[in-house]
Amino acid sequence: MGRSDYYNDLKALAREKRALHNVSTSRFGLREARQIYKAEGIRIDLWRLPYKIKALYMCADGDSTVAIQKSLPDEPKLFALMHEYKHHLTDRAVLGNGFIHCGDYNANQEIEVGAEVFAAEFIYPESEFAIEVQRLNISTWKAEDVVRFKRGCQSKVSYTFICKRLEWFGLIPSGKFVGTQFQKLEGQMFGVPFYRRRQTARAR
Repeated sequence: MGRSDYYNDLKALAREKRALHNVSTSRFGLREARQIYKAEGIRIDLWRLPYKIKALYMCADGDSTVAIQKSLPDEPKLFALMHEYKHHLTDRAVLGNGFIHCGDYNANQEIEVGAEVFAAEFIYPESEFAIEVQRLNISTWKAEDVVRFKRGCQSKVSYTFICKRLEWFGLIPSGKFVGTQFQKLEGQMFGVPFYRRRQTARAR
């Protein structure tokens, strides 16, 4: 099986599992992800992992655990949980008793990219993303357009997610918005959200 077929199969698996768990894009968040984990018998542990490690999938003697970086914001945390869910579904036979160190693309490139493909399709299917992009009818994407897209879309995804999808669809060149401070730009365009103002005040 070629990589393209492998990734397409993972997208199909994501859609199958969405249907099984009655996932609705607009209502899918951390609470719903935890419910899926509970139904699948996967334990979630919040850890203070090294900075570059978002999560670990571990299995031993039939028990499965996902250790997730405690400090992750909600959107990356949701993506990480679905990333690890793919490992649970497809990689246990290869793994045996042990763990997958997510992010080690040199050792597990196909497995890791596959987990990203699965997670992206599970959280925000490409078909739904394409409908929203078509509706906006933007010929040349600017950073401000990405901000408006994120604020208007129903899925709980990060700016990184949206930019990667735009790259995948061929709507922006690779790395176009690298270094863009989207949160700051969003604040300039729409004002700083109340919860963020409270966080800033507590930090002072």
